[in-house]
This record gives sequence, C-alpha cells and structure tokens, in this order.
Amino acid sequence: MKTSKNLLLPLLVVTLLLSCSDDDGTVAMDNRAETLFGQWEYEAIDSDTAVDINGDGTVNVDLFNTNEIRQCIKDNLTFFSSRGSGEKSAFSINENGLSCGEVPAFQNVEDDTYELINNELIRFDNRNDWLIIKFTQNRLVVEEEDFLDEQAVVITYTLKRS
Repeated sequence: MKTSKNLLLPLLVVTLLLSCSDDDGTVAMDNRAETLFGQWEYEAIDSDTAVDINGDGTVNVDLFNTNEIRQCIKDNLTFFSSRGSGEKSAFSINENGLSCGEVPAFQNVEDDTYELINNELIRFDNRNDWLIIKFTQNRLVVEEEDFLDEQAVVITYTLKRS
C-alpha cells in the first residue's frame, strides 16, 4: 500500500502539470492584423520617465491612475477596422461618454489610417508608431516614443478589448 501512495503523489503532480495550459491567449503573428480589429479601451498608460503633464508640480510614471491625464481622455475608446482590400486600415479614437469639451461625447477626436508592419509595428499616417509588446485576444500592450514635459519618453499603452 505504501508503494502505491509513493507512486500516486508523483503521478498526481505530473497530471496537474500537464493539465495546466501555458496558452495565455497570445495572438499568433499571422493573426494579428485581423485580431486587432474592434473596440479597445485604456487599461493603463505609463511613461518610462516621470513627467508632469498637468503642471501640478508632481511627476508621475503612472499616467492613468493619477491626475496627469484628464479622466475624459482616459475614458476614450480606440477602434481598429478594415477599409477593404488594398486599403490601409482605419484607426479612430472616440470621445465616449465623457467629453473633454472640444468634441461632443460619442464623436471621434482622432481619425487616421495605419498598416501593420511585420506583424509587430503599427505605422500610422499621422501619429507616432506603436510597437507591439504583448498581444492577446483581450489585451494589447504597445509602446510609443513621444516628447512630454520637455523630454523624450516612451509611453506604454495597455488596452483591453471592450
């Protein structure tokens, strides 16, 4: 009986390890263009360098969970969509429910076109490129080189599918 108990524990451990999936939903490189299509919302916005965007004298790297970016901007929705064969894809940012005042709620604050380069770089016509850092079915993490608070920074956007 003792031998079967000694054998049962390692067998149970191996079974548990094999049943665990290492698939985190990462999108295969060949499927990125189509999987990108849809509606996304901000989950996090971070800078590699502390900045004071709002001029309150406090610098932050976390731009989403602080007052560095106005709530009406954090509320925006991002859309990626196809414009048809042979056309660059469409990109837009929508004001959503909280208007910042310049554009009425539920109207686009930005429209652009883009192409996906080597399934890892989103090249826009009118804004800085986004480098894809992580891409799962429900989460997109990208980096953008920018200039904020009089310094060059890398902004990391984490978007979740909405």
